[in-house]
Amino acid sequence: MPPNLPPDVLAPPDAAALRVFGTAQPVPSARLLQAGPLSCRLEDGGLRAICWNGEEVVRGIAYLFRDADWGTAQAVIRQRKAEPSPSPSPSPSQQFSLAFDLVWTLPQGVLQAIGRIDGHADGVLSFEVQATADAPLTTNRCGFVVLHAAGVAGCALQVGHCDGAIEDTRFPLQISPSQVAYGIRRLTHVAPSGLQVDCLMQAELPHDPLGKFEMEDQRNWSDASFKTYVASLLDPWPYTLPAGRVLTQRVTVTVRPGAAATAASDLRSATGDAQVRVGAATGIRVPPVGLGLPLDVARITAAEQACVRALRPACLQAEVAAGDAAASDLQLQGIVQLARDCGAAVQLDVLCPPHEEPAHLARRLAQQCRSRGLVPQAVRACPEVYLKSYQPSDTWPQSPSLEAYAQAFAQAFADSHIGGGMLTYFTELNRKRQSASHIAFIGHSTCSLVHAADDRSVMQTLESLPHIARSVRAIWPGLGYRLGPITLGMCRNPYGEATSANPRHERVAMATDDPRHHGSFGAAWLAGYAAAAIAEDLELLSLNHSHGVQGPLLRADLAEPGVPACVPSWRVQSVLNEARGCAVHTVHGLPDGVAALAWKTGDGALRLLLANLGESFVRLPLQGRWTASDLCQARPASELHMPGQPVPLEPVAARTDACELPLAAYQVVLLQT
Repeated sequence: MPPNLPPDVLAPPDAAALRVFGTAQPVPSARLLQAGPLSCRLEDGGLRAICWNGEEVVRGIAYLFRDADWGTAQAVIRQRKAEPSPSPSPSPSQQFSLAFDLVWTLPQGVLQAIGRIDGHADGVLSFEVQATADAPLTTNRCGFVVLHAAGVAGCALQVGHCDGAIEDTRFPLQISPSQVAYGIRRLTHVAPSGLQVDCLMQAELPHDPLGKFEMEDQRNWSDASFKTYVASLLDPWPYTLPAGRVLTQRVTVTVRPGAAATAASDLRSATGDAQVRVGAATGIRVPPVGLGLPLDVARITAAEQACVRALRPACLQAEVAAGDAAASDLQLQGIVQLARDCGAAVQLDVLCPPHEEPAHLARRLAQQCRSRGLVPQAVRACPEVYLKSYQPSDTWPQSPSLEAYAQAFAQAFADSHIGGGMLTYFTELNRKRQSASHIAFIGHSTCSLVHAADDRSVMQTLESLPHIARSVRAIWPGLGYRLGPITLGMCRNPYGEATSANPRHERVAMATDDPRHHGSFGAAWLAGYAAAAIAEDLELLSLNHSHGVQGPLLRADLAEPGVPACVPSWRVQSVLNEARGCAVHTVHGLPDGVAALAWKTGDGALRLLLANLGESFVRLPLQGRWTASDLCQARPASELHMPGQPVPLEPVAARTDACELPLAAYQVVLLQT
């Protein structure tokens, strides 16, 4: 057991791991480092959750090797040793110090490094790495990345540049489509609580004597952070690490408490634990919840069809490749049949070949729809070449404009709502901003696995959703907003040739097949996503896929033999379907790491969906009298709408209007009055 880590955050045994994560891959061990009010977690040779008196001041610091295809090589960590300073009293140590070796074995050679981390109770934390290659190594980036949480958006920021210039600015509120700052040596910001946080970054680089850092807005990819990375993308890349040369990099974080921070700390300690309670109506209603229908609907199995019929989604958000008339007609045939089976409306997301005129494509597809008796509720079109990502300053591929597609499809589909946006992620939408002419709504998807696949990072992507929605509303005021299809795995990779293979069912960035889709983790993530997204007053939220690895069926090796079962998130989606049109209510008293969505049904009953997004057991004090059922059990499609397993609520002494809910790691519970 790693020192200082509470036992309730240890990796579960294999059987429990499969139920929670869909994989027996161990959860990486974490080690808590603390020096007085300064604390952080050491995971996989990097630092996470750097805090002062429990308040996160820097989200993470890691030393990474990215190859020429932007793949992140895995380091082997060896000879790790802790050197805590002796403490004369039971109070936390006033400093910590540890050193470890990192070894990357690469096709071109081996990179060896010595890492050292020192932390002091006076608020100074340093992380130094000295790296040496045994042969010339080609890399797009080798060195430190520093993450600041998305919550600093709008906070005052001072940038110290490599040429000595000082720039006073702010972390952007609206998501920046390109880099936020260049030529960085130092970042100093004031946290929302008033803490002043200084981050000094120094690097020896073989191709850049200044050792520049620059910052990008990772909220573009639904990462909840601003990332400052070594080696400017304005310089040539990839570059080469020479053999035998020691290259040193160092990050130093200094926290300076101020009067405002002290007051905020006192306020937090005086508040105490609050009861979770449902408040007033927000004025927002639960939107229709759709289901993604990817290409090749002909591959859907009878068992998957049964799950879709049982789910009864409000809308099928269905893809059609318009360039092949025969294939698109076959896809439309499957869409129509499935929509009739489950009584769903249809939104067509049309992939268009750039060499064909939009008007011709639109007329042909409209005729095919009429011949199949399909009147889509909505249609949006996007050229196939925009499935790949380009910087705003890049030369984009030749294609008719998004506005030309919108106009053509508006004329051909006069009885449908015409939408715009991208069939990939917010990144591409932000970089290619379509005008509002001829469209009634804007849409995109998101992906939680672009940069990292560990459990904590995936859950933290949920924090980015309000930021994304705020940017969408600012760019396209007055338009409807549709989000999805949303899946835990990566549907498409706009940043490379393909998504990552994952034959061993592990946590892999950019993988389509994410094993956590099959466990309670996937259900908790989906519930947290829905809670955050529905608060943004969406026109449509589409979740999961109708078939395939992101579809309804529990993986065969996890299910009972001969009994197809739905993944736990399918039950969460079923509950959301039933809440369509209900008034959303506020929820107060939630602790960090717990997501909630409350609504009132037509007969006046309250429903409260709660999801533990963290690795630790929590006990929630609830106001009111409730019954609770667990939504994390995999069930056959025939049992999708049956009550979940009851969750016992514990009474509160001398109270008849309160109770306590025990909530396991990554558990989802539905409460009803």
